[in-house]
Amino acid sequence: MDVATLQRRLMDLDLDPGPNDGIWGPKTRAAVLRALTDGPDYKLTAADLNGAATRLGIDVAKVWTVWDVEAAASPFIDGRPTILFEPHRFSRATGHRFDKSHPALSSRAWNKKLYPGSQNGRWDQLLNAVGLDVDAGFASASYGGFQILGENYEVCGSISPWAFAWKQAQTEGDQLEAFVLFVEGNGLKRALQRGDWAAFAKGYNGTAYRVNRYDERLAAAYARRRAA
Repeated sequence: MDVATLQRRLMDLDLDPGPNDGIWGPKTRAAVLRALTDGPDYKLTAADLNGAATRLGIDVAKVWTVWDVEAAASPFIDGRPTILFEPHRFSRATGHRFDKSHPALSSRAWNKKLYPGSQNGRWDQLLNAVGLDVDAGFASASYGGFQILGENYEVCGSISPWAFAWKQAQTEGDQLEAFVLFVEGNGLKRALQRGDWAAFAKGYNGTAYRVNRYDERLAAAYARRRAA
């Protein structure tokens, strides 16, 4: 997707990105931010959770377990989905062509120093990246309560990284739906069913899951949920 197409998508949402000229300017940037802030942000219901658990063949505590670990702060902050922009993913998605010109946005190697502590800082990163490459920008951030990367948009039922980001900005139920589709589409359902947190962590969080003890955190969160 190019900027002109994104501008037309924003117009379809009754937002004003300025002229449909394909230029990433302040009005287009503001319209994107508005589009990702205006969702109703409805919270998960018991019906949502029970439906997801039944579909995956697991107990509800396992759904909450992933939510507890991933949404440690909140699925939404200031009306927008909680995000984490990944400079090394953006670098890879763009063939490393912005590594030298935009080192705060694009890094061939993972670098903890490139992660702002605030959501405002992370949104600035995301929007600046989208201005360079629309698809790669939206694909290189993880969103919401389950922190799924935008690069997984297809398996999560969206037609583009932008569509995925917009849907993640709607409700917690939309975020839950993406989680279910991600688990199904990536063959993680059996690991979740049998409580194999290492296998699930590897598929969900990547091969470096041991570095941050992701499987151990999931196991501990599940124990807490079961005891509640």
